[in-house]
Amino acid sequence: MINKDLLLIPAENRISIINVNNYNKVRIIDLNESGWICGICILNKDIMLTGDWNEIINQWKIEEDYLKFISQKEKVHNDDITYLIKLKDGHIASSSRDKTIKIW
Repeated sequence: MINKDLLLIPAENRISIINVNNYNKVRIIDLNESGWICGICILNKDIMLTGDWNEIINQWKIEEDYLKFISQKEKVHNDDITYLIKLKDGHIASSSRDKTIKIW
């Protein structure tokens, strides 16, 4: 969820933003050459991370109904990123199909 009204749904090379009050699609955001989005982690009301099958973590700024690309960290694992989560201490954990877990 971006907020109480908007839900993110990842898919191949795109994220759909859906309004949960009326189930209408707000926007589809094309992520260009990014691989299949395998993990999403919302850090706070302004910043989100996505992990993909190209072993890349992208950072996004959350705007009203749009995501603005900020930065990219490439080859963070040796296989698909399967999960991203924000830990209680503020660090980020990522896991991969290569059976590794990294703390950022």
